[in-house]
Amino acid sequence: MANETRLYGIPVSPGFGIGQAFIYRKNLPVLKRQTVDNANQEIARFHNALSNARLEIAELRDMIAGRLGRDEAELWTAQLMMLEDVTVIQATADRIREKKQDAASAFQETIGQVAETIESSSNQYLKERVADIRDISWRVIKHIQSGNPSVLHKLSRNSVVVSHDLSAADTALMSARNIAGFITEVGGKTSHTAIVARSLEIPAVVGIKDALQQPLPGSMVIVDGTRGVVILDPLPQTLESYQQEQKEYQKHISDLRRLRKSKPVTLDGRRIELSANIELPEEIPSVKSHGAKGIGLFRTEYLFLTSSQLPDEEQQFAIYRQVAEKIAPDPVIIRTFDLGGDKINGHGFSPEANPFLGWRAIRFCLDRPEIFRAQLRAILRASAFGSVRIMLPMICCLEEVTQTKAILDSIRLELDDKKIAYDRNCQLGVMIETPAAALTSDILAPEVDFFSIGSNDLTQYTLAVDRVNEKVAKLYDPFNPAVLKLIKQVIESGHRSGIWVGLCGEMCADPLAVPLLLGLGLDEFSMNAVSVPEVKRMILKLRLEDCQKVAGRAMEAKSALQARTVLSEFVLDIFPDLALSCALE
Repeated sequence: MANETRLYGIPVSPGFGIGQAFIYRKNLPVLKRQTVDNANQEIARFHNALSNARLEIAELRDMIAGRLGRDEAELWTAQLMMLEDVTVIQATADRIREKKQDAASAFQETIGQVAETIESSSNQYLKERVADIRDISWRVIKHIQSGNPSVLHKLSRNSVVVSHDLSAADTALMSARNIAGFITEVGGKTSHTAIVARSLEIPAVVGIKDALQQPLPGSMVIVDGTRGVVILDPLPQTLESYQQEQKEYQKHISDLRRLRKSKPVTLDGRRIELSANIELPEEIPSVKSHGAKGIGLFRTEYLFLTSSQLPDEEQQFAIYRQVAEKIAPDPVIIRTFDLGGDKINGHGFSPEANPFLGWRAIRFCLDRPEIFRAQLRAILRASAFGSVRIMLPMICCLEEVTQTKAILDSIRLELDDKKIAYDRNCQLGVMIETPAAALTSDILAPEVDFFSIGSNDLTQYTLAVDRVNEKVAKLYDPFNPAVLKLIKQVIESGHRSGIWVGLCGEMCADPLAVPLLLGLGLDEFSMNAVSVPEVKRMILKLRLEDCQKVAGRAMEAKSALQARTVLSEFVLDIFPDLALSCALE
């Protein structure tokens, strides 16, 4: 009997898909440049193809709107805007007119330059936008050539699509065919494809090298979108095990959906705020559908990373207002630019030898007041349209807070002079993600309205471990006693000054951390939206008094392993089924 093959990638959409492999190769056609006699006629063909592509995208948008709602469909509004990019359209028309070039190759070369520029970026977020650009290119060229409809129309139920890459539109189209899941060779968690997959609850694993070389068409494939594992030609016992796990998972998800409108209150009456972290406005529907009450962290760096120019105040205001209005009456915490690290290449900024300890976040903002003021003005103006809060990243000392407050005061005076509305009670908070901020939290607390602990960076900086460096990543552990002591200290400092304390790192979604953080007195948990239902389920079955006791025992641990052991025993005693959707190892 042949052995099964296991492949490992990035889990971007949880769940278990079991079906037959469908190999999907959506390569752009290799076009040979042709000379045309009538440039005007060729330009007309190009515009006609654009119109047809717009109709196609609009149909997809309407289909998604019908299934999931208008907010979910907005991604395709953005795709339509790409088809109306005046610069690309004009550049293509110029090629056709000046070089007597055929429309298909002219468009492919024009948009290919755009894709290559973005793809050469060191920024992962930007790279993940290339799939959308290539999809647009493919659609337009298909219509120029009066091409064939997508082979995805031929998908049968329970197919597992295997591809080099997929666009968000491909993913939406597949959902109409009720596919079992998909795997790709490239991609990441913040791609539009991943966002759409999570919204449509399609199990997916991406980033599997040479995935197209592995399965034969029609062979059996298991997609474990929870753990990031793909199993080809599974053994009978593996298949049986996964079929059982899939059945239990679906029941589990169905049970969690019933909790969507439940308030996260412990058995002994402690109400907890559950929020979601987002990077893109398109993620708001997922925030709502998973039962989060508000946005605990809205990262704004994407405004820099998706444009060749710095976003001005009006551009930012439009985005912040849109998010504030859509999430209202729940709050949104807008984090000011956390640029730096690996995020700030381009825009005329020079790379640094050690960027994560360099010119980033609040340091960058205070040194570039024209950029910082534009963002703060935009956020304050948006505060008139919802419950908006401001959060400062990478704080290391009191002066960074007082300088920012002085800037905010001057902006408020400007807005008052111009009679521009804003929320005069707009809260200001800081991220506690450096040991310096944690150790001086008693000094910082009287100056702000809230703390939000950034557990990822706090762990990294406290333990002096680069969590993406595989040589030392094993040392990265938020349950290290040093990190736990800092978290405890921050919560206590905040409460002594009468402010609320949240946590917006990955630790929030860790089932071992839930009773620990509850026991330490955390007020707000903010995490990826998909994790919210499971954390809510835990809160509903926990007693604060029990959590305080187990947190006390965990705080006495001399190592991360000891703390994890104490918490594991407690959690598994109450939630023996937790391994269904949460890895405890």
